[in-house]
Amino acid sequence: MTKSELADRGKWAEKEVQKFFQAQADRFAMFSYERLPDARAARGRFKAMVADFDIARPGLSAFVEIKETRHDYRIAKDKLEQLPRLRMWSLAGREFAVVIYHSELKKWRIALKDFFGLDGMPASWDLRELPLFDSAEEALRSTGWFR
Repeated sequence: MTKSELADRGKWAEKEVQKFFQAQADRFAMFSYERLPDARAARGRFKAMVADFDIARPGLSAFVEIKETRHDYRIAKDKLEQLPRLRMWSLAGREFAVVIYHSELKKWRIALKDFFGLDGMPASWDLRELPLFDSAEEALRSTGWFR
């Protein structure tokens, strides 16, 4: 994988999720989202954010992180460096989800906070217990967080 490909990995998946969030915001006045700044894209000019998106509606406040992997059913711990911070926010009452795009399968999964638990960092997580979806929208809707 070239340096350029590494830098762009996950960008398409992030855009797919953002399209869905924008459609929700356009349709529902009580839904809001924000794309948080990407420290890697800014070449380290500021601290890494806890997630890619911050979303809210009455009764829900959540961070959503987007990941892309070539592996069919695993995600490595080095792809989730922010997991300890997400867990801290979770203890304070914040929901979080990790949306995973499997580029070789062209399928999506979503892992909610309970999937990761509150402690431990295995070398990788086996995602096979999580269902596969054809689109980011389907995966996100499966949470019950969206209309």
